[in-house]
Amino acid sequence: MIGRIAWVLSMICVAVVAVFAQLDRASNYQPAYAPFVPVAFSGAAAERMAQFSVAAQDGPEAVHRTRTLIAVRPLPAEHLTLLSLASALNGDEATTIAALEAASMRGWREPFSQLAVARSAMAQGQYDSAAQRLAALLATGEFREAALTMIADLLTTSAGRAAFAQRIAATGHWQDNLQVQISRAADPDDYARTIELAAELGGTMPCEGLRKVAQNYRKDGLDELLARFWPGACENETI
Repeated sequence: MIGRIAWVLSMICVAVVAVFAQLDRASNYQPAYAPFVPVAFSGAAAERMAQFSVAAQDGPEAVHRTRTLIAVRPLPAEHLTLLSLASALNGDEATTIAALEAASMRGWREPFSQLAVARSAMAQGQYDSAAQRLAALLATGEFREAALTMIADLLTTSAGRAAFAQRIAATGHWQDNLQVQISRAADPDDYARTIELAAELGGTMPCEGLRKVAQNYRKDGLDELLARFWPGACENETI
């Protein structure tokens, strides 16, 4: 008899766990379910509740919810970004900065933290860090206009040009696809100098992107600047 009762109770426990697990999963698609999921079973639901609190700009509640989220799901960088936003709403600057820095180190594809840390690095004159963050941000495809504007500012200084030239010289697909956009966002002289520096560092900009940049410089009558980087990798090409 005791064994049967224990078996029934265990089945009830399994059923309860299954129900709450399903509710938690369903909150990904139906956020209204999130408040009904206990913390012990919460994952997606905890994230939803944290997002709701941040969106409502309720500082103390947002901090509570984001800390609960991190307790149950500590790994995703996005959760640290939510904590940073919640802490900012709550006036806690130290936690805001620390959470952003932690998020940027944990997840290179978490765009908000990359943008914020890049902006902070530029303000402090840490151009190598800023260039690294901006390159990572461009690779995600997020906040592209903001990233391009910041790169244009970065390239106005010699130290900034040197730092970004190292990013161009490094391997990566984002360099191939975005050179024209960067060249349009930046001052022509600044960008020509940056490409020249990248070549001096041993970097080889793919000819297709380089030719498009060169064509725009030629169209704009910037032949003197064009000579800084053309023909580069396009020795047998014409524009």
